[in-house]
Order: sequence, then C-alpha cells, then structure tokens
Amino acid sequence: MSPEDPAETITRRMAELRRELTHDVEDVTRSAKAMASPSFYIRKFPWATLAVAAGVGYMLIPKKKQVVQPDMEALAELVRKNQVNINTSKANNRGAAPSSPVDEPTDVKR
Repeated sequence: MSPEDPAETITRRMAELRRELTHDVEDVTRSAKAMASPSFYIRKFPWATLAVAAGVGYMLIPKKKQVVQPDMEALAELVRKNQVNINTSKANNRGAAPSSPVDEPTDVKR
C-alpha cells in the first residue's frame, strides 16, 4: 500500500458524494415545486380540499341582516329609557310632517 491510495480513495469518495448531492438537491427542488402547486394538494387530498373550499365559501357569504320590528310598547319603553334617539330634524326641514293614511280623502260615501 502506498500513501497515495488513501488520498485517492478519499478523493474518489468525495466525487461520488458530490454527484449524489447534486441528484439529491435536484430531487428536493422538484418535490418542493410540486408541493407548492395547489394541484398537488387537490390530487392528493381531494376531500380535504373540497371541505376547505366549502368552509371558505361559507365564511365569504354575507349573513342575512336581522330585521327587528318592535311593537309600539317596546318603542315607547326604549324612548323612556333613552336608548333610542328620534331625529325629527328631517321632518322639520321638509316643512310639515308627512300625513297619515287616515288624513287622506277617500271616495267612500256614507
């Protein structure tokens, strides 16, 4: 055995490791690109993807507005407790308050 044999062995082994490392890096790059693509997850996990899409769609749909139609007693109670402000400035700016349907003339003869 000559002293150059271990050096040549080490050099040869390092060259092999470099080639393997290059292939490994290419494999990791290829798999990272595949995992970054949404189609990867759609193909691999179709039901989970569908569930996530349905959940996102549900969250994006606006909720129905709740319409509250209180009776006169409830409105009077809120006014008494000062929880409702009545703005009469619009009615005063237009002149007279709007007439009620009772005040309108009808064609009914008595």
